[in-house]
Amino acid sequence: MTLFEEYIQAAKGLVVVSTAENNQPSSRIMGFAADPDHPNHWYLVSQPDTAKIKQLASNDKVAILTPLNENGARIESNQATMQPSEKKWADVASYFKAPIFSKMHPHPEQEVLLELTIKSARLASFAGQENVTF
Repeated sequence: MTLFEEYIQAAKGLVVVSTAENNQPSSRIMGFAADPDHPNHWYLVSQPDTAKIKQLASNDKVAILTPLNENGARIESNQATMQPSEKKWADVASYFKAPIFSKMHPHPEQEVLLELTIKSARLASFAGQENVTF
């Protein structure tokens, strides 16, 4: 397991995603699951009529931050994009293992499947930091 994958596990399936539209930033906490073969590709879902879907249509660049764990471990990136995925829910459903996800999204197959692609990130903790590029 790579250090990046360890940080993904520390996030427990949660990420803060920030978008911007007309120079107005907006952040929200979202549940995610990483592609096991491409850990810098994360999948998320959203209702189709949300502000974030409109914002992503005009600007797919996002910034992300995973919640800190007890050691301050977090993934930070402003080198990421998020857009509707070409995959279907059935292609990625097995990636979602966090129990809270199914409570928050009881019918994810009816939502927009989003794909977050991280180009580079900082893995930070109270002990230091490391940059990774994909």
